[in-house]
Amino acid sequence: MHTELWRIILAGLFALLIGWSLGYPFEAVLVGVALYMVWTFSTISNLFNWIDKGMRDIPPDADGVWGEISDTLNRQRRRHRRSQSKMRSTIKRVTRVTEALDQGVLVLRSDLTLDWWNSSAKSLLGLRSSDRGSAIVNLIRDPKFVNYIHQQAFDTSIQMRSTLHEGRLLDYSASYFSGEEVVLVITDITRLDNLERLRKEFVGNISHELRTPLTVLRGYVETLKDMPGNTDIADKAFDQMATQVNRMQTLADDLIVLSRFEADSNVSDHSPIELHSLLQEIVAEATQLSNGSHNLRMNCDPSVQLCVEMHGLRSALGNIVFNAVRHNPAGADIEINVEQTAGYVSVRIKDNGVGIDPQEIPYLTERFYRGDSSRNSDTGGSGLGLAIVKHAVARCGGSLYINSRLGQGAEFICRFPLRVE
Repeated sequence: MHTELWRIILAGLFALLIGWSLGYPFEAVLVGVALYMVWTFSTISNLFNWIDKGMRDIPPDADGVWGEISDTLNRQRRRHRRSQSKMRSTIKRVTRVTEALDQGVLVLRSDLTLDWWNSSAKSLLGLRSSDRGSAIVNLIRDPKFVNYIHQQAFDTSIQMRSTLHEGRLLDYSASYFSGEEVVLVITDITRLDNLERLRKEFVGNISHELRTPLTVLRGYVETLKDMPGNTDIADKAFDQMATQVNRMQTLADDLIVLSRFEADSNVSDHSPIELHSLLQEIVAEATQLSNGSHNLRMNCDPSVQLCVEMHGLRSALGNIVFNAVRHNPAGADIEINVEQTAGYVSVRIKDNGVGIDPQEIPYLTERFYRGDSSRNSDTGGSGLGLAIVKHAVARCGGSLYINSRLGQGAEFICRFPLRVE
């Protein structure tokens, strides 16, 4: 700009001097301005022609402000090309990564029409190039998927059998990105499903098969224990054998119950259950188990009813109450409070016993997990009780919450939806 200003000033002075010497200073200045405008428009025309051609060649030769503009545009062009090259390289790399995935990946526009997919998605869903722009619900018509993909928030995934490949089980997981666009990830979990089914069948079968030999062992131990002439050492050995056989029998029974719950986790409605009567039975059994050494109290409105499976509800609440008796010292208070709110019934089972380390709470409902030895050393627990509780509560359509601290007791909350037939 500095150069251009000096050029205008010098051209004006030169035209003024020439005009003054000829006696026409004003006319000479106008001619100078006209010549400068012609040169400027010529330079601008060359610059725009270069821009219109995509700025592929060397920019036109110019100096001053227009030369600076052309040089700036040329630098921007080179930077843009470098950015484009990097972007193309990144896109190719991401494409190669997604093509190498076993999971199918689909990108859906905000109106849930197909925008892009990888090879795995093409194979799993049988997609064709002509499907781009089609609504995903026209390709996957299952009502379960239609309800899932129209959610406002995708907190979970869904599993469905493939209609294209017989026997395949697919897991669909969606999430929002870049505004209202959706990325849908499809995973073939057939192998995991088969392994899980085999595991459940194995656990169920082995549990049933254990019952016969355990019954035989128990019978022989009881017979040998009652035989005359046994020494104190023999009696002690038979007592320990009987205790271990009973523990194995309890473990087998728990495995059978857990396998049954895992095999059929569908929530279904049943005849109304009077919760007050059920809890009275559980408290009576817990009092007998406690032998009067614990203080059990129950607060439940007799009118409260739940339309859930009786066996599942009894297993869930009974296991929690019996655990509170087994794992807490004599004199501990155990309270059972039932609260009914709009649409839900909450059963709170609280004690003031030894409590549970908060770090252990996330693992309590896992199979065979046993907490601090101080809670379990004398109980002979199988580590399946709370796993059964979790599945039983889920089978009833409810949720389980656990609150506890060491030395401050524990609180188990079973929240069930209130179904009215």
